[in-house]
Amino acid sequence: MTQYDPLFSQVRIGALTLKNRFAMAPMGPLGLGDAQGGFNQRGIDYYTARARGGVGLIFTGVTFVDNEIEEHGMPNCPNSTYNPVQFVRTSREMTERIHAYNTKIFLQMSGGFGRVTIPTNLGEFPPVAPSPIPHRWLDKTCRELTTEEIHTLVQRFGEGAWNAKRAGFDGVQIHAVHEGYLIDQFAISLFNHRTDEYGGSLENRLRFAREIVEEIKARCGQDFPVVLRYSPKSFIKALREGALPGEEFEEKGRDLEEGVAAAKLLASYGYDALDVDVGSYDAWWWSHPPMYQAKGLYMPYAKLVREVVEVPVLCAGRMDDPERALSALSDGVCDIISLGRPLLADPEYVNKLRTGRTACIRPCISCQEGCMGRIQEYSMINCAVNPQTGRERVTAYNPVLRPKRVPAGGAGPPVWRLPGCWPSGATGRSSLNEPAAWEVTCWPPGRPLSRRTSWRWSAGMRMS
Repeated sequence: MTQYDPLFSQVRIGALTLKNRFAMAPMGPLGLGDAQGGFNQRGIDYYTARARGGVGLIFTGVTFVDNEIEEHGMPNCPNSTYNPVQFVRTSREMTERIHAYNTKIFLQMSGGFGRVTIPTNLGEFPPVAPSPIPHRWLDKTCRELTTEEIHTLVQRFGEGAWNAKRAGFDGVQIHAVHEGYLIDQFAISLFNHRTDEYGGSLENRLRFAREIVEEIKARCGQDFPVVLRYSPKSFIKALREGALPGEEFEEKGRDLEEGVAAAKLLASYGYDALDVDVGSYDAWWWSHPPMYQAKGLYMPYAKLVREVVEVPVLCAGRMDDPERALSALSDGVCDIISLGRPLLADPEYVNKLRTGRTACIRPCISCQEGCMGRIQEYSMINCAVNPQTGRERVTAYNPVLRPKRVPAGGAGPPVWRLPGCWPSGATGRSSLNEPAAWEVTCWPPGRPLSRRTSWRWSAGMRMS
């Protein structure tokens, strides 16, 4: 028995049981998809590593259900309807490997980005939105979606979810009535100026989200879990202008009163859980909190939602402190702890916590360099403190099976500087069952090569 045992109790989402209270939060899977909409080998290895690390549930990063109404350059994010055969084949390989660790996996499905498409990552194509509104980044006005196009997107959500179920996914997450993406733009009156059945009242603005969950349940069965990524507050002061922490302002996006009302409606529509954060692309520092944002910054908002719905609530937002995660459960803030960037930094976070090795957890420093920065600059997810992220296969630690002889010039006690010559990698992590000895021949600084000193060095020795 340990103080963290409640974090390792089972929990249910709909009819599905999870082995613990930890979920891998969805993060952009740039570089993890192939040209036909499937997952590439990097993607398979990346998600499998987090399952091996002990997490109970994995949400993939965003995948698309359409590439015609809102076009995206390929290869890009996976797409469950672009080439269903390829999607199912590659996904089935991944889900089988993940299930071997008793971890569940949900496919995150998006209807599109709308006014917040990112040209450097998705390609520059004519943007669409609920109404003719300004694009977030470009000097363009978005084209208004037709009613027929909305119906087509709803249908494709059903098709994509059916393909996900065939591919072995345990459920899906809808992306999202959150962060100002396309479905969220329909839900927020600042962006939705429609006068048809998809505009006006809150119920009409949520109609798109309601039809999506109803279509998926009709295609996949009522027991197939559907989770919604949800932001009860936008932090928008004006178009392209967000509020800072602690700032007094008039909310132009979704305020908390409407956020709580919408949460109740969304749960009543059939969503099996709500994955809560706050913010928008107009106030991105809330949705992607950098190091100056508080730890656990979404907890007050998750608790507000949990108090008014009967379905499980998930909470992310710098939740890597085990004590904070434990208090979030005991104080009724949420039912499941979502870890995003902490699992980029250390895929073994959950296993290390479960076995009492908290001091060995490699911390996320919320620097945004390897994750958001790499995605922006190179369209490839990575991590500043864990270069193996997204490259698990090519940077894997390999056992040293034979002794090696290594010359080192200008080195010697008391400090050895042998980059790349450590038998267990730069972190000192041993991957050897029977450590092979390395013979290091050192030439101390300023001495002729004939005067050398040799040491026998095994993986068990420490260097100072």
